Amino acid sequence: MRLTPAPSGHDESPAGVRCPKRVRFARPTVVGVATAGASLLVWIFASILLVIPSVFYVIPLPEEADGLTLCLPGLGPLQRVREGLPPAQEELAYIHEGVHAEQCRANGALWYARRTLSPQGRLTLEAQALCQEVSVLSRRGGDPGRLVDAAVAALVSDYFEEGRVSGWEAAAAVEQACGPLITGPVGIAQ
Repeated sequence: MRLTPAPSGHDESPAGVRCPKRVRFARPTVVGVATAGASLLVWIFASILLVIPSVFYVIPLPEEADGLTLCLPGLGPLQRVREGLPPAQEELAYIHEGVHAEQCRANGALWYARRTLSPQGRLTLEAQALCQEVSVLSRRGGDPGRLVDAAVAALVSDYFEEGRVSGWEAAAAVEQACGPLITGPVGIAQ
């Protein structure tokens, strides 16, 4: 077999495939780089928004939690409530987590995340949720004073590490969140 010489500007490889001598790449443009960057960010954001909810629903709840609310930008609140709770406790967990979901929807994911990261912000969020529980239970005949005192005690002992929030801070947060439910001074949990 006789090789045919390649036309000018091309070389022939040993396999007989014609290849250009030099490959020229187009210079990157601002629009092209911006489009590529935006596409990459959208892909990363979409991947994260798919992975985080999947992990949230797969990992076990912490032992001390009856429920959790995760607030994500673009998706809003995701909630889980522990299975196997007694019906009355399960109802209170749904009420409590419902308040957190409403906080997320009303104020946005970034605001909610900033609040949960600071002790004072988290104290306010939890006090509002506990006050909704107090409201429901007091309408069913519970003593509002005792229920509010129990909410303060729960904030001090169950929601924060020891010494992180004082009884005075918890009482002030509950008093501010519960407002009209309180008929007298709020008891201070020590």
